[in-house]
Amino acid sequence: MQSIKCTGAFLLSALVWLGGSALGYGVVAWADSLPESQKALPAAATMADDEAAADDALAASDGMAQAEGEEPLDVFLFIYGRNATVYLWLLAGLLSAGVVTFLVLVANGLALGQTVALATQSGASFGNVMDLILPHGILEFGAFCIAGAIGFQGFKLAMGRVDWSSVRTYRLGWVFAFGVVALAVAAGVEAVITADLAASFDRRNTV
Repeated sequence: MQSIKCTGAFLLSALVWLGGSALGYGVVAWADSLPESQKALPAAATMADDEAAADDALAASDGMAQAEGEEPLDVFLFIYGRNATVYLWLLAGLLSAGVVTFLVLVANGLALGQTVALATQSGASFGNVMDLILPHGILEFGAFCIAGAIGFQGFKLAMGRVDWSSVRTYRLGWVFAFGVVALAVAAGVEAVITADLAASFDRRNTV
């Protein structure tokens, strides 16, 4: 019964993330469809921003662009530190009735959806963007959804439907250890494999 409840919470986490991604993609698509006179920025500035966004997405789907030009170890530490922070915030839903977990999942989904939309609208193929996201993204997505499943148990705690003795059966130490390992592997893949893919796409686009 406990595993069934955890599976449901995991699916809820995935749906919230995917919903945020769809919303982020939709907002960018809607903004792009507006007449130029209704856009907040002039056409030239908008095109420049779109090109910059596409470059960022091709440099790294998850924010590796901020560490562009650094050594692989520095990139790894940057990505790992950021993702570990997200993981801990997702677990913090235990102490906030699941509210923090929900907001973090939506925010990360929005960022992903906007990145994909901006990149594809600016000329990057959807396949190339997925090539940059999936190798490390599957591990990140799985780890974050597991943390989200635990964080959503905070709602049951707040409602008095479970107590802390029940929460201990989720083996939070193992959940934390899994996050440490999974996110380390994902960060390594993103810092090395994703970086190489992004560089190859960049060379192809500049030839």
